[in-house]
Amino acid sequence: MKPSAIKVASTARWSWVLLLGAGFWVAPYLTPAAQKEQKEETQLPAELSGAKVYRLPEEGKPGAPAKDPIIYRGLTFKNINTEQLVLKLAVGIRPVDREATVRRIYFQDIRANGVPVHLETFDSEFKLSKKDVVDLPAPLACTIVFAEVDSLQPVKEMVNQDKVRITGQSFIEVKLNALEKLAVRGKRVVIPVDVNQEVPLEMFSGNPLLQMAAEKVLDLLADPSSSAAMALAREHLARITQDRTLDSQARKSLFLIHSEYALRDPKSGASEKFGQSGTGFIISAEGKLLTAKRVLEPWKFDPQIVLLMARDHLELDPKSTRLTAWPADATALAADGNPDMQSAFDSEKQTLRVLATAPDRLETQDYQDPDSGEKTQLSLHAGGESDVAVLQLTGGTFQPLTLVEPSYTPSPAGKAALFAFPYGLSRAQAVPSLSWVTTEAQGNTLRIDRALNPGESGAPLLTSEGQVLGLCTDSNTCVSVNVVKKLIP
Repeated sequence: MKPSAIKVASTARWSWVLLLGAGFWVAPYLTPAAQKEQKEETQLPAELSGAKVYRLPEEGKPGAPAKDPIIYRGLTFKNINTEQLVLKLAVGIRPVDREATVRRIYFQDIRANGVPVHLETFDSEFKLSKKDVVDLPAPLACTIVFAEVDSLQPVKEMVNQDKVRITGQSFIEVKLNALEKLAVRGKRVVIPVDVNQEVPLEMFSGNPLLQMAAEKVLDLLADPSSSAAMALAREHLARITQDRTLDSQARKSLFLIHSEYALRDPKSGASEKFGQSGTGFIISAEGKLLTAKRVLEPWKFDPQIVLLMARDHLELDPKSTRLTAWPADATALAADGNPDMQSAFDSEKQTLRVLATAPDRLETQDYQDPDSGEKTQLSLHAGGESDVAVLQLTGGTFQPLTLVEPSYTPSPAGKAALFAFPYGLSRAQAVPSLSWVTTEAQGNTLRIDRALNPGESGAPLLTSEGQVLGLCTDSNTCVSVNVVKKLIP
């Protein structure tokens, strides 16, 4: 991608619009729909920060694609034990009018007939077809954890049904070719899609022995006099009690944070806005708030942004940076898709400011552009102890979390609670989510047994008593609170 070509795209204000199912086309100006698309950029999961959003047009309009490009072909049985039921979900994508590649599909708040389901992110590229439905290379694993459901009755009913309704939300990340990527200044394109489909359920595929085994497990768990049922009930009650206790302790301390900034072409003067969402939590009654530095300064940590700045000689517009924070359960997005500032703490209103950040520390990393295949070396800001920031909120009453004592030692393979806003500004309400992870101490860091979801950077890692054990930063890494304390003014 040549710098001269970048200037042409800059002058045109990158007014390309993606139409999945109706091809790509160029508009000579920003249409109202395109203007709305720009506003909706801030609703993305943090992992997709800065991506261009395209919302599928409503059905019934000439040339419009189907409202939901995903086809959920059917659910089949994989395995069951006294802890969980695992199903396989076959997924396809409807035909499109041009060559296109899906990079990832993210899912959140997926439910089957109202039962919470853990649906894994699909993270393997596949090409779409102009003529035929293309199935994902492999089915997705759907897991129902029995200790998380209030009653097994909906699960038992589901097993004997031939259809099930899947609801929730998905994010489809589309891979762009060089010209399309040029038009959107190297940003990714994401299609957020509400999930609400009736899916065929072929639980046992005519295998009566498999059906008998599954029903026996469910009957055993449903029998209140069985030891398995009593153990499950105790686990469920303990989980609910502990979750409610932690929620009441930590919820008022949690904040959804959004960082906005712009990159500028110093020669043409053209600029483009980017955004990033994350989590933060109160650590003092005076309103000090702890988070990850990458949430505040994402242009230092995101390799795609660093590559874009270095290759195309772009620079950060210092006047463009803006920080916003919403307390848990506040309205974060207005009806028009823009951030709702009524209950927000905001750097422009001077109710939020950066108090301290860990010293910058650069490290050289090999990097390959996932789209072009270009290999290079980038100077990225290091994570871990260098990925810590403290904010100051004013104009409110604050409830801090308690940090663990320096003498606290986490047990090997111990359980901890991660309390965060997964997928950032993807909902109107700033509703946090609590999940349990297994931790392993490695020096000044804590490794957890899963990768952080988008929006979970900056979240607290809590002990079962509700004290802060660590600060979540990136990947599966959290910084020990003993290190974090050194930065707090």
